[in-house]
Amino acid sequence: MPERGSYDLNAVVYELRRAGAGGVPDAATAIRLTALICDRLGCRTPREAYERMYADWRDLAEDTVRAGMFAGQVLTLLPLLQYEGPCATPAQQEELFRCAIAHGPTEPQWRAGVLGAAGMAVLNGTMSADPARMKEALARLEQARELMPPGSPERDAIELSHAAVRAHLAQLSGGEEDFDSAVADLQRLSGSEVLDPGARLAMEGQLAGFRARQATRREDEAALAAAVRELEAVLARIPPDHLDRSRIQGFLDASRANLLMLRAHRTGTFPPSGLGPAMPPLEEVRRLLSTLPTDVRIDELGSTGINRAGYATAADDAKGVSEGLELLEEALDLLDADDDRWLRFASSAGVGHCVLSGLPGVPVTRRRHHLDQGISWLSHTLRLAGGPEHPLWATMGMALATAYRRRGGTLPFDPRSARRNREEARRIGLDALRGTTWSVLLQSGTAHAAEVGRQAAESALDVARWCLLDGAYDDAVRALDAGRGLLLHAATVAATVPQTLASLGHADLAAEWEAAGPDPGGRAMALDGTAVMGLSNGTGVVGPSDGTGVMGPSSRLRRRVLDALSASPHGPRMLEPPTTGEIGAALRTLGATALVYLVPGGELMPSEDRVPGGALIVSADGSVRHLPLPGLAADAAPLAEYRATGAPGRDMGGPPADPARPPLDGRAALEGRAALERLCDWAGEAVMGPLLAALPRGFGRAPAVVLVPVGALGMVPWHAARTAGRRGPRHACQDAQISYLPSARLLCELAARPAPPATAAGRRSLVVGDPTGDLRHAAEEAAAIRAAFCPEAELLDDRTGTPEAVRDWLRRQRGGLLHLACHGVVRHGERHSSYLDLAGGRLTAEELTEGADRYPDLGLVVLAACSTNVSGRGYDEAYSLATAFLVAGARSVLGSLWTVPDGATSLLMYMAHHFMHRAGLPPGAALRRAQLWMLDDRRETPAGMPRELADRVPSIDARDLAGWAGFTHLGW
Repeated sequence: MPERGSYDLNAVVYELRRAGAGGVPDAATAIRLTALICDRLGCRTPREAYERMYADWRDLAEDTVRAGMFAGQVLTLLPLLQYEGPCATPAQQEELFRCAIAHGPTEPQWRAGVLGAAGMAVLNGTMSADPARMKEALARLEQARELMPPGSPERDAIELSHAAVRAHLAQLSGGEEDFDSAVADLQRLSGSEVLDPGARLAMEGQLAGFRARQATRREDEAALAAAVRELEAVLARIPPDHLDRSRIQGFLDASRANLLMLRAHRTGTFPPSGLGPAMPPLEEVRRLLSTLPTDVRIDELGSTGINRAGYATAADDAKGVSEGLELLEEALDLLDADDDRWLRFASSAGVGHCVLSGLPGVPVTRRRHHLDQGISWLSHTLRLAGGPEHPLWATMGMALATAYRRRGGTLPFDPRSARRNREEARRIGLDALRGTTWSVLLQSGTAHAAEVGRQAAESALDVARWCLLDGAYDDAVRALDAGRGLLLHAATVAATVPQTLASLGHADLAAEWEAAGPDPGGRAMALDGTAVMGLSNGTGVVGPSDGTGVMGPSSRLRRRVLDALSASPHGPRMLEPPTTGEIGAALRTLGATALVYLVPGGELMPSEDRVPGGALIVSADGSVRHLPLPGLAADAAPLAEYRATGAPGRDMGGPPADPARPPLDGRAALEGRAALERLCDWAGEAVMGPLLAALPRGFGRAPAVVLVPVGALGMVPWHAARTAGRRGPRHACQDAQISYLPSARLLCELAARPAPPATAAGRRSLVVGDPTGDLRHAAEEAAAIRAAFCPEAELLDDRTGTPEAVRDWLRRQRGGLLHLACHGVVRHGERHSSYLDLAGGRLTAEELTEGADRYPDLGLVVLAACSTNVSGRGYDEAYSLATAFLVAGARSVLGSLWTVPDGATSLLMYMAHHFMHRAGLPPGAALRRAQLWMLDDRRETPAGMPRELADRVPSIDARDLAGWAGFTHLGW
């Protein structure tokens, strides 16, 4: 062995650059280059070579140029040496970096190389587990980028590294807007000359895998199928010994599994048909992986095992799941317990064992073993995860809760053990839902939050059904509310962040949050078109690539804020739904009788019966009871028909995931009217009739009920549900005052708001009529309401009713009324999912919830427009213009469930104002009285109604539900 210092590190680096000029495309090249370093240093292993260089550097005078240059060269060689596993500790890498920067050469290219090497070190070894170090690495890569001229190969290489670290950090911490921005940068740089043909092909596969992940998150089956085809094309071209081949095969396996699951959800067929190509034989996979350097092999064993088991799970293939477990266990055997990969691989092994316990083909005698093994793995990994801030917390928790529930169902002759397992399932399931709430709060934009939270409602409904079966009704309330309206909850939390942080002594963090607030002009733009300010250090603002404005502070800043808030007394309010006692207190404040969750029936696991539908009733005294409603199901025939047909004139006939449909012709409108009538008959007979009969009725006073419909039940006009009466059909609104809210969280939030200032509402009101110039009756409605009820209100028309005029009034109002008679539009899943068409522009739901402005004194908002209480983000999110106004500060909102007819709407709205201003009724009661007036064939025209409206009163058809039943009340 050469003596210490007898080698020339400059010569080693030079020789290595020449030998590796073509990159490191395969394992053989990586091994050859690592062996070259070891040979020139006279060492047997990469770790020994690193330790020798580190010791020699420590022997040098620390404050010399030679020491700085030597440290930089060691950092440059380190990635190759770590192919066989981590060599340097994070502390040692930090020592080398500080010396190289402080004392090494000052040439920009050399310093950029050192900064780049230090930045990329986070993707190797134990440093990848530490988000704080990854943020520091990003800052170093940004310093390196500034040293290189734009467009140069060196600059492109640094930007590629920067995007790769951002993508890794986003996956580690759960910030989806960071991930999407990183993918956009990688796409932009994929054609750079810095990539040789092999690296470019690998990048093509990496990008296809990332696009598959995005499509899976959005539940976009077509985009996921396209990504699968891209991955198949890359695999057909990439050499068998390429270092990235197994990774791309893993992307393909995972993408195929996710595609199968999406198809299964759409068709209701498990396992889905069209399983696609078989997976490569296990021995072939092992042979390919055996040639990889150790650390790379660990990654690929684990990832391949996860993806193989996932694909086999979708196909009900017990043998494939077992093979995936074998690969995972091989990876775990090679890992240290403190390696961040251990948690991911071990939790996946736990899930795999739980899956095997229920698959056909697994011997009955082995199923309990697999279930116990899965519970053991998942219990351990959940403890290690620590809390809901871990990205895997919700997934691991729900898997473990489901496993306990399944085990409880396998113990019919041991009721005590069965009960304990069911109790544990409920406890863990409820705790897992906190992880989903955390993940939604972490997201910077409404779209990303909706994608992340999409599974929350399904998980929450599963846990709630367990609770209902077990008679744990308080827990059922908690579970249901934990999966509802998370976008609205996130917006509510965000609005209070600066004041809350300041009250906790975090003034600097509060200032960062406010400095990173929304920038409606989208002035600071990143390279991919995403608005960014200060993104490098996690402060800053992130926005959409369409240039329509920004969405708020980045997920990295949000994580710091959430860490601070969760450790404070505000943590429970942020992550936990309200208790039934708090719900009862809110009901009393609002003067309501009960909050009622309408829960559809459904299947659970094979060991348990189908859970019937029911109403979960929280009374004003905080007590909870369950009313079974066997006919309440999301697949009930009248509801399915209504979803397919739609109400008369409605602009969308299906669930929020469906695209908008073309206008209905006359025959279709008649079919829609008939479908709506059958829906209301079913709603009355199966649900509202029994429910209203079970509620207490005060003397001479109808009960006031706040409904929270779960899932697709949110599209039903429950207030229009009808039953057979002695004198003909009777609607629910004739026997009760019915309001709607997305969640008990929002109920409690509204009840805690102070009353608006006690000033004359007319002087604080704004009425907007027909701002687009094509709704004649809307213009008549606005003028009539202003003249009769608030003559001092501002009145805006097709010249003055601009979005900015409405925003300006909102900023100036102090407890006023806002009446908007205009067009409302829903665009399912788009950046702006719902908006009002105003003169020369739009007022969107997203700007109301994402913006920094809140209007705490706003009293009533009347949205006399189409579909203003229809969610474009999914039923359980209930994210609409109506709920967005509630979050923005309104105490009460009137909104619609479909495209409402212009003429009938103008009469209904006039009468709602009549009962508010002439009879002194609150908004919900006034809307009810107006609807009852529409239902009354002997209705009288009130004194003072303008002739253009009064002339249409005789033409009202009380039997036409579309004319009056579309409007709903939310709030006080």
